Amino acid sequence: MDEVLVFQHDPFEDLGTFAEVLEKQGTRCRVIQLFHGEMPAEEWDRIQALIILGGPMGVYDEEQFPFLRWEKRIIRAAIDEAVPLLGVCLGAQLIAATLGAPVYHGPVKEIGWSPISITPHGQLDSLLGYLPESATVFQWHGDGFDLPSGAIRLASSVNYENQAFRLGKNIYALQFHLEVTPRMIERWIDARSKDLAQAPYVSPEKILADTQSYAATLKYYGERFLTEFVRRAIGADKRKSEGSHAKA
Repeated sequence: MDEVLVFQHDPFEDLGTFAEVLEKQGTRCRVIQLFHGEMPAEEWDRIQALIILGGPMGVYDEEQFPFLRWEKRIIRAAIDEAVPLLGVCLGAQLIAATLGAPVYHGPVKEIGWSPISITPHGQLDSLLGYLPESATVFQWHGDGFDLPSGAIRLASSVNYENQAFRLGKNIYALQFHLEVTPRMIERWIDARSKDLAQAPYVSPEKILADTQSYAATLKYYGERFLTEFVRRAIGADKRKSEGSHAKA
């Protein structure tokens, strides 16, 4: 049976709102908990799409997290097999790194609710074009990346020029989080005191207050984005299947 494969790097960073979307669509989903040492077989004929979630590590932390080496190889294979990809935060950085773009420590840690600017290309994009030109989203990262060769920038922010990109029709990378729920945000604040200590300009109290204001809109953004991503992925999977049958 066809399925969406999900790579999870950390117990606190799950599918969030995205899980509800997949369930409503009746899409079979298999979550691979890399932090528990899970590594799936490469059965690309069964995979409709690959979603790569966030995590507290960096793409360069391979000594501490050896699964990152394996993951980059799998991402490369998925790209070669034309499997639709969606990367969120660390996932976006892993896609960028796999495509040969530098990933590095950014000028500041972006933590909490902040605006992104949707580029003219982003405004025309079927997955992000419904966002306002200035959209408030949730961030929790300290790394950034250059735009991979051939990719189209879809969003930016004051501190990070590359907040989202698309490569081709079916590879999307988002530095920000559309999937987070209020409960996830609370858990991150409790679990990531080190990040907060390194960003004294960030107020956990303000994050929680802002969550009351912005969470419902973010949920709408996330639901609409993933619904269209999965719809497109299923279409790509059908075309690939029809093509293989025609060749046979």
